[in-house]
Amino acid sequence: MAGLAHIGVGFALKLAAPEAPVVALVVSAEALDLLCIPAMLFKRGESFVAKMTHSFLVSIIWSVVAMGIAALARADFRTVVVIGFAVFSHWVLDYVTHPMGAIFGEKPRKPLPPDLPLSFSANSRKVGLGLYNHSFTFSLVFDIGVTIIGVALFFLRSFWT
Repeated sequence: MAGLAHIGVGFALKLAAPEAPVVALVVSAEALDLLCIPAMLFKRGESFVAKMTHSFLVSIIWSVVAMGIAALARADFRTVVVIGFAVFSHWVLDYVTHPMGAIFGEKPRKPLPPDLPLSFSANSRKVGLGLYNHSFTFSLVFDIGVTIIGVALFFLRSFWT
């Protein structure tokens, strides 16, 4: 469930890059979570995966890498920039929602501490506003709401052009 809002952002970004394939935008918005899969193969722990995929600094690096891939695929400049923004939007949305203490249906006895590292160093400061730390119901409404809005904007764009 926690990844649904990223999908909604990917669909909504079609408004900013009409030439971009919507699949590329959605995959870009989910890229940091998708990168967790190969990072887990290193089996160096959850902290390693978070630092290599979800830290602020590394999310900027992954955004630039995605922009490079889009440029190599001969995407137009606007699409290249929006692809980079889509990748970085994942970190921004995670910053608002993490830590995800209530995401599994139980309200934690006390809110979990921030869990998004700023860099990949061992003692990196961790941040997160914790929207998903308080209410499973609100978390569900937020995720589904952002997804519905993003998909609606995607379909409504044809009426605006």
